[in-house]
Amino acid sequence: MSETILSALFSHASQRPNAIAFIGQNALGETETLTFRQLSEQVCHYAGVFSAFQSHCVAIYAENSLSWLIADLAAMYAQIPCVPLPKFFSSAQIEHVLSHTGTDTLVYDQPLSGFEPCGELNDCAIGQRSELSQSSERSRCNESILPGTVKITFTSGSTGQPKGVCLSQQNLDQVTLSLAQAMAKQNGLEKHLVMLPLSTLLENITGVYVPLMLGLTSVVVDGALVGLQGSSHFVPEQFAGALMKYQPNSLVLTPALLHALLAVTRNLPQLAASLQFVAVGGARVTPQTLVEAHRLGLPVYEGYGLSECGSVVSLNTPQANCPGTAGKILPHAEVRIADDGEIMVRGAVVLGYINQPLVCEWVATGDLGDIDEQGFLSVRGRKKTQIITGFGRNISPEWIESEAQQWDVLRSLIVVGEAKNRLMGVVLSQDVEQVMNAIVALNHQLPDYARICQVILILSPQQYRALLTANGRPIRHLVEAQVNLWCDSVESFQNVIKRIDIELEHCEFKN
Repeated sequence: MSETILSALFSHASQRPNAIAFIGQNALGETETLTFRQLSEQVCHYAGVFSAFQSHCVAIYAENSLSWLIADLAAMYAQIPCVPLPKFFSSAQIEHVLSHTGTDTLVYDQPLSGFEPCGELNDCAIGQRSELSQSSERSRCNESILPGTVKITFTSGSTGQPKGVCLSQQNLDQVTLSLAQAMAKQNGLEKHLVMLPLSTLLENITGVYVPLMLGLTSVVVDGALVGLQGSSHFVPEQFAGALMKYQPNSLVLTPALLHALLAVTRNLPQLAASLQFVAVGGARVTPQTLVEAHRLGLPVYEGYGLSECGSVVSLNTPQANCPGTAGKILPHAEVRIADDGEIMVRGAVVLGYINQPLVCEWVATGDLGDIDEQGFLSVRGRKKTQIITGFGRNISPEWIESEAQQWDVLRSLIVVGEAKNRLMGVVLSQDVEQVMNAIVALNHQLPDYARICQVILILSPQQYRALLTANGRPIRHLVEAQVNLWCDSVESFQNVIKRIDIELEHCEFKN
């Protein structure tokens, strides 16, 4: 097995030139394919185009497509930093990313101001930003991108301004090789279906780089064609259609998409018959969900990672699986648990952030967890989001929220209660009875100190989305402040919220 992404591409192009590397769909809705030889030729061609432009930094602003991955690999081959731009970023976040990276070349399927078209890359256009031709601006931006950077992935932080994580070629190669070695042990893997945006580092690696290294076929189409619209809207019927059409052997899903797969499989089990390996990550998955998945015959395995460690750190596999954990540490990484319970990672860690190199060998992940005697890593929640109740109990809200995913009506649950004697939940719903019944059932599964005693129903999706980051994570300090405001003056917000009080027998706190 080749040990770098690019050497694998050119090796397959030489030894298996007509094998299909990627399947996509063009602007006319027609299926198109890329063989390894065609891919290598296009990568070399557009690497030359970027070099001829004297590009300092290439950004990709497009839906998933064959053009997307060609641009990404071409920038890698030309050794020019590449910046995947999430389509769900706000205009202010996009401008923040472009200005902080000094992006002067843009591959896009939707125009952005400040870039003038200067070429085409299949279904996408190539644009250049003229004002960056000034030497002083170029010099300033050159200093901000850390030396050796080939990719800058931006995380949408809770403060609104995303942070740019700088990755080296070695980072990407090590993580990709580690995952490829784990996948090589699985039987029947021939075709992967990309579900998440390629601007997500996890899918960029698992949907493009790992299949390339293994010489497999990957299906890369617009997210709407597999059911994903924007960052958080999903159409299960479209997902079912994609499973029927492409019959993939592997998927990478978030917990929300896993629940959609479970629903599809319950109704049409034959649609999942081709699946051999389904990885799920991005948030904790309850053991009950994994048990149900396996009962339905779905080969679902949970993993863990973060952008600062080049994406995946640990993963369950058929050879080593412990439901409820995030799996065993992959070969490229080393993990230890700090005295306060924080997960620390060393190996294949990134160079740092824009204009901010890492100064420590060990990366503090901000996640709390532990490692059992068999070497399985468990993640308990975020260190900074821990709730300390009025009785001094430390509670991870993510733990309760993940347990609540068993009930459809509680998928939007956000748990709050800092310094309070009771925990509260915020839910997007208008159905008081369904939410109350689900909360009572949830409370029966939780210890008394972690039970929810009061629920705020948000009636408007717009009001609820205002409490989330661009990629759908709760802005917890904002939720806490808003809940306090609502509770202080419930009558003033009758058109916005409803409040449910749960009987004390279901939510008793003890000192």
